[in-house]
Amino acid sequence: MPKEWSDKYKGKFDQGWDKLREETFARQKQLGVIPANAKLTPRDPVFPAWDSVPPEVKKVYARQMEVYAGYQENTDHAVGRVVQAIEDMGLADNTLVIYIFGDNGASMEGTETGTFNEMTTLNGVPLTSDQQLKAIKAYGGLDKWGGPHMAPHYAAAWAWAGNTPFKWGKQVASHLGGIRNPMVIAWPKRIKDKGGLRSQFTHCTDIAPTILEVAGLPEPKEVYGIAQVPMHGVSFLSTFDDANAPSRHTQQYFEILGNRAMYKDGWIACWRPNRIPWKFDPETAARFAPGKWDPDNDKCELYNLDEDFSQANDVANKYPDKVREMTALFWTEAERYQVLPLFAELAFLWGFPKDSTGQTKFIYYNGTENISAGMIPPIYNRSYSISADLDNPGRSGLGLRPGIAGVIVAEGSFLGGFSLYVEEGRLKHTYSFLGLKLDTITSRDELPKGKVNVRYEFTADKPGEFATSGTSRLFINGKQEAEGKIEHSVPLRFTAYEGMDIGTDNGLPVVPKFIYAKVLPTNFRGTIQKVQFDLSPTKVSAEDLQHIYLERFASAVRN
Repeated sequence: MPKEWSDKYKGKFDQGWDKLREETFARQKQLGVIPANAKLTPRDPVFPAWDSVPPEVKKVYARQMEVYAGYQENTDHAVGRVVQAIEDMGLADNTLVIYIFGDNGASMEGTETGTFNEMTTLNGVPLTSDQQLKAIKAYGGLDKWGGPHMAPHYAAAWAWAGNTPFKWGKQVASHLGGIRNPMVIAWPKRIKDKGGLRSQFTHCTDIAPTILEVAGLPEPKEVYGIAQVPMHGVSFLSTFDDANAPSRHTQQYFEILGNRAMYKDGWIACWRPNRIPWKFDPETAARFAPGKWDPDNDKCELYNLDEDFSQANDVANKYPDKVREMTALFWTEAERYQVLPLFAELAFLWGFPKDSTGQTKFIYYNGTENISAGMIPPIYNRSYSISADLDNPGRSGLGLRPGIAGVIVAEGSFLGGFSLYVEEGRLKHTYSFLGLKLDTITSRDELPKGKVNVRYEFTADKPGEFATSGTSRLFINGKQEAEGKIEHSVPLRFTAYEGMDIGTDNGLPVVPKFIYAKVLPTNFRGTIQKVQFDLSPTKVSAEDLQHIYLERFASAVRN
């Protein structure tokens, strides 16, 4: 985030999240974007009171929100540039613009403290405030928060404040803080009520049907001969002309990670499992294992949204028949729309196989770039090797030809990733454990001239265990050249953004050092015939996997 945007907000959040919520709530009422009778829901105890935060930590938290606010305004500015370009082309009058700010509520995945690298949380590596401060200092200090050398995420309580006046946030699909987002629509030729408000219930599945109706196109029944699943939403075009048009989307289920809700005709029933959204430690995982957790035992809350905009008044005890009706409807809809089984996305924690193909060999060729982070070979928590067949042209006698150099294969960046490369004639491998530790090994000998095979091997100490330690080795033409220890490996994913490249390292470098980032050629100097990944089996049974994941999930990464 460019500093000129975030610096505009210096000192604007020193009052903390509790006061920010109160200020936002008052402004919402003043603007008329929430009903006059709406209530501000209280802070849940999982979010610390701002007054309880130590002064030195408050500075960190305030800066987190300053950067996010700058990002938010910068995003709005960028969207405004697109809209202005449409106007400059004379097309604005008959252009439909649908602007949805957000996807599922402000994110609480930064944990209580916020994090310099959001992937630490998503890999189950919680950091204390002291550890966060140490990492922030290592990457240039708080002034660098939001810059290119961090992938930060603010503290969860800022998300709670950002979801005013609702409870909770992202992941918690049971409450409006996790599922309600603002939407702005412009179409000057058709919509005359500029600045008007609409309160009809709509859902993201309604967007496509609305666009189709605007364009006068039918819903496609098949595409290239393949039958299509009918769209689940309905058009809300009628609301463009009539603020009082009846809601056409009258019922809708919601579910994320066991948090679930059922809306029907103004009523919403919701069930939130007893779990803090950003925590899934061994004890918590054990409580939600198959056969241990009964979702029917989750407390049901019931709200009449026509009278209670913010889910402030739980009337479940007053309307038990409505609770039973909504409960039955949820399970019917969950079956109909393939929501079940609940927690299926985390089934691997309890020993169910995550990778269905069983593929153990992956071959890539030079020029392959930007392979999505979720599509790289699944090297996590197991032994594996990376080999490459190269052709080294060698140095010329007069030194005019510098010889082989550059990246063979790289994934991610110094905030999480790996790189196998040639630097100063020697084979190297660097592994970044989410920006917390870099491990590099270097071959003793330089690569010989001509055709040469290089190989990196990782031998896991405990295959199948989350974040297993292991031994790294480098080989040139089958001869071992280097060895080192990796105490913690990345258990789930290196990055959410940068991909894997063959023959180059796009984006942020894996090795944050001058020679690697600035001196090595952008594209590999020499010839890469192919790069091959070979994966070893986990070598543990499903029963053993379940025991490992439940009992040792965090212990291997918290030290």
